[in-house]
Amino acid sequence: MKRHALIISNPGEPGADNYCHGVNVDVQNYKSFLKSPLGGGWYDSEISPLARPTCQELESKIIGLSSFDYTFFVFCGHGFYSAQRESTILELKKGQEFNSIGLRKNSNKRSIILDCCRKVEKEIVVKAAMEALFEEARKMLDLAECRKYFENQIEKCLKGIIVGYACSKNETAGDSQSKGGYYSYSMMQSATSWRETNKIDLSKDWAAFSVVSAHNGAIPGVRSLSGGTQNPEIEKPRTDQYFPFAIMA
Repeated sequence: MKRHALIISNPGEPGADNYCHGVNVDVQNYKSFLKSPLGGGWYDSEISPLARPTCQELESKIIGLSSFDYTFFVFCGHGFYSAQRESTILELKKGQEFNSIGLRKNSNKRSIILDCCRKVEKEIVVKAAMEALFEEARKMLDLAECRKYFENQIEKCLKGIIVGYACSKNETAGDSQSKGGYYSYSMMQSATSWRETNKIDLSKDWAAFSVVSAHNGAIPGVRSLSGGTQNPEIEKPRTDQYFPFAIMA
């Protein structure tokens, strides 16, 4: 199976008051999570960090991934919601704004995670810090087996796109200097909690935790961290088979 993860980030302009150091933490955490058994055992060659790209660079990368069986897109950084375009706009760097709808183009099977603000005016965003939470999973789970069953689960799914939003329209996405983005942090916490409470006998079976389940599990944590001011939303196919976010094998 050909799979690829694209981690797009923009913490803002260096030295600016709204520079989000946590965005860089998010990037490292997503890389660690994806490469871990719990995250599906992705190879380094299957993960592309794309820091503060131009629109042309991002579009070119998306086109280059059009033939892949499964793609996982993450954006961590500044964004806002455009009422005129009825879409979430990603700020890639100064003077470079990208309509998130463009992330859906040339897709086969794809999950899209947008950890950014969706306020009508431009705002700040994200982070996540939890390398230690994945260490126990590395010791318990078999990397090769997790990778195999991660792909097995993807193959069961029909073509489609899942889009998870950190917040609803006209809300901002919370940012913690220690945890990172409330949404990304809670998504990975959701997967970790699932692993800790799952009593499956790994010598006999395996289990998958979908992007949709991770999103749903993250909602209480996001609302708690934000004091009820941030409410994640999701767009997904009307089916009962969704792409995996985490795996146990």
